[in-house]
Parts: sequence; C-alpha cells; structure tokens
Amino acid sequence: MEIFGIAAIALITTFCVLVLREVKSELAAAVALAGGIIVVLSVVDVFTDIFSTIAAIAKRAGLATSVVTLLFKVIAVGYVTEFSASVMDDVGLSSLSDKVTLAGKLIIVGVSLPVVVKLFEFIAGMLS
Repeated sequence: MEIFGIAAIALITTFCVLVLREVKSELAAAVALAGGIIVVLSVVDVFTDIFSTIAAIAKRAGLATSVVTLLFKVIAVGYVTEFSASVMDDVGLSSLSDKVTLAGKLIIVGVSLPVVVKLFEFIAGMLS
C-alpha cells in the first residue's frame, strides 16, 4: 500500500523539520517543501488513474471534452492552491497563504465562467 511509504516520508520530513527549526529555520522550510513535493509526486500515478477513469466515464456518458477538461483544470488549480497555501502557512506566511487561496478561488471561477454562461444560455433557451 502506497500510504505507508507516503506516511513514512511525511514522518521523516516532520522529524527533520522539527530538528532543523531549532538550528536553522530557513533550512527547515526548504526541507518541508521538499518533503511535500515528494509526497505529491508519489501520488501522481493515482491522479493519472483517476483522471483517465473520469475521462472514460465522461466519454461513455457523452459529455463534451471541454467539460472534462474544465473539471481537470478546476481540480488542478484547487490542489496547487491548497499545496502552496499549506507550505506558506508552515513557513508562517499566513497572510500570503490567504491571498493565494483567494487567487485560486478566483481562478476557478474564471475558468468555470464559460460553462456557467452556456448553462444560463441553455436555461434561457428553454424558457423562451
């Protein structure tokens, strides 16, 4: 099971960060970032499997490729935003973390806007 390897990496990173915080806090932040990147890279195959499964389901359901692409973009923006904000919180930059979270939410709204417009056009067409 992959989770044991991921948990081991996270625990080792946590221990290293706790030790380094007392000695050299800048290095502790770099180690925390590196550990986070390693954990994320460890599950790239899982993301690939999830995305291909969603794409296959969407194809069978007859959904447009643009909808599936939008879904993937929204998921990617959400995960990148969360990861970045968490790293900034770990370093003590909660104000910057909040701004990154706000930016991620705004980007998700912006990316989703074409689908929302099409939905409103569809509803307006059905009402007229």
